[in-house]
Amino acid sequence: MARPPLVAWMNSLPMELAPALGARRRSVAAKATGRVLDLGGWRDHLGAYRLGAAVSEVVMLVRPGDLRAGESGSGPGSDPAGVTRLDAGFDSLVDLGVEPFDTIVSLIRMPLISDLDRLLASVLQLLSSEGDLLLLEPVGRAGRMGRLLALGGSLMSASGGLHLDRDIPARLREADMLVTDLERFEVPTVSAPFRPFVEARARRPISSPR
Repeated sequence: MARPPLVAWMNSLPMELAPALGARRRSVAAKATGRVLDLGGWRDHLGAYRLGAAVSEVVMLVRPGDLRAGESGSGPGSDPAGVTRLDAGFDSLVDLGVEPFDTIVSLIRMPLISDLDRLLASVLQLLSSEGDLLLLEPVGRAGRMGRLLALGGSLMSASGGLHLDRDIPARLREADMLVTDLERFEVPTVSAPFRPFVEARARRPISSPR
């Protein structure tokens, strides 16, 4: 089995993101319905999935991106019933021809993935015709400060593989996804490049074939 890149163990997300965004992550998870694909990383939000009620099952990827980062909470042995961990890449799910998911949840995963266009294309293939992508992701900041932070984000990308200068809502629309809910906010208790965030819901356009 191929070993993950060394950077995966050297450049995790800041530890303070776990408590700073814990309530937000649990709130996003509580909005999921049906068959859920969780892109992994965090663990302490799993109890917020309404398993047995609105949610039928949760498939959680162990390492969907280029980095293994942002893990928190208890280990696999204490996962709620109905949560299955899958040690497979995101592309593998497409190749395996798995059944579509009603909800895909991405909690601070996109900075860890170098080819975001490929990820979003896979999301469209794995999402059911009326399914939702629920996400909580850092974004680039507009204006002069944004340009300065983008420079810092570029340095992080070059040295550690993190991508923090992306306009996530714009990238979703470029990928032919319809953004139906969008909230921008800042997290004042973390380092400056990680402060601008977006919480959003996106889906395929009604006319988009599956």
